[in-house]
Amino acid sequence: MIDLSHAITLALMSVPVFAALPVVPAKDQASLLKSKDPHVAANKKIAYDFYRIVLRGRRLDEADKYMREDYIQHNPNAETGIKGFKDYFQKLGGPLPIPETLTDLVSIMAEGDMVTLLLVREYDEPGKPGQKYTSTWFDTFRIQDGKIAEHWDNAVKPVPAAK
Repeated sequence: MIDLSHAITLALMSVPVFAALPVVPAKDQASLLKSKDPHVAANKKIAYDFYRIVLRGRRLDEADKYMREDYIQHNPNAETGIKGFKDYFQKLGGPLPIPETLTDLVSIMAEGDMVTLLLVREYDEPGKPGQKYTSTWFDTFRIQDGKIAEHWDNAVKPVPAAK
């Protein structure tokens, strides 16, 4: 009987425990901007600075420095073109302090003209008021001639409030 209880205990201890781990930001953002390929490193820097200055700092007056006029938008909440981008983000309010780093940045992946920033997102835990969980947000940019030409993210259209 003892051998059976040991076997059951061992079996239960061997069962993997599945639980989502929290998404954690990178500790060394400067290292994420590096690449052996100078073109890729430059593209990473463009996407990173655009995110810090234009998006987080809401410096829409600097968008032209980072974005092409014929910018293509794939977020379903904003119109394509730099004007559509500015119109969408103007609704969020005026300038904020420009962060020196992106405190929620998990990783930067880049190859050729494509750069993806992966960021921590915190959400309310469904059915558990006051509790939060983390997931990953991404923004992917296509860089052309030193400017952002195209953008993708995992945004969806908001669900209308119930009446």
